Amino acid sequence: MRAYTRQTVLILSLLAALLAGCGRSSVGLRIAGSTSLQPLAEMLAEGYQAAGGARVSAQGVGSTAGLQALRTGVADLATISRRLTPEEVREGFRAHVIAWDVLAIAVHPSNPVEGLTLAELRRLFSGEIRDWAELGSPAGRVHLISREAGSGSREAFRELVGPIHPLTAVQNSNGVIRLAIRNDPAAVGYLSLGVARAGGVKLVRVDGRLPGEPGYPLVRPLSLVTLGPPSGEARAFLMYALSPAGQRLVADEGLLPVR
Repeated sequence: MRAYTRQTVLILSLLAALLAGCGRSSVGLRIAGSTSLQPLAEMLAEGYQAAGGARVSAQGVGSTAGLQALRTGVADLATISRRLTPEEVREGFRAHVIAWDVLAIAVHPSNPVEGLTLAELRRLFSGEIRDWAELGSPAGRVHLISREAGSGSREAFRELVGPIHPLTAVQNSNGVIRLAIRNDPAAVGYLSLGVARAGGVKLVRVDGRLPGEPGYPLVRPLSLVTLGPPSGEARAFLMYALSPAGQRLVADEGLLPVR
């Protein structure tokens, strides 16, 4: 039997109650998952409905919780901001990439650090580098900020960069990470580029590239997930997301289209 954290169980209970309150008559398609994908999911839902599709409810609960919602029938589609694990693929989950996202490294605007190598970033988040003076900034203890366990952003960061120190401060959304960094001159964290562009933080180069520039190394897939082959309303929504209209919305959200 699969084990889930108390937070995941609570999120799923609240999600089930919310969607049950909406009723199947009023909600034709239920989507749950990545908070990084939530703004795009809402834009796609509006466009899909305007084009004559069924009504859509989209909830941001985290990638792993979204998969569990799909597994238990609470959701019809999951959104994830990481790759499926081999175990999840064996279970029958299928990821359909609809966009590519950039994980930006952000610091407070007052921080003089302009860039990091991927090796320095790995040493920073593993806890090997603990003082900003080691990176050419005024002396002061580094405050690491990360997403919570089960987050697609966290899993993508670990895959692309490396381990995260266990005492790193944890926040449950990209938006909260942006606010935390904006208010803490010693902070550094990672978040979706689309959220980072809302302002208040400084984006750092990685291996000489700014987020969004060709060759920037921290890029991850954003996917709609089905359990088995897509069918019915879920397939129709997926086709809309990959259509020219859907991919224009991807670009409007500051993400990289797949087509």
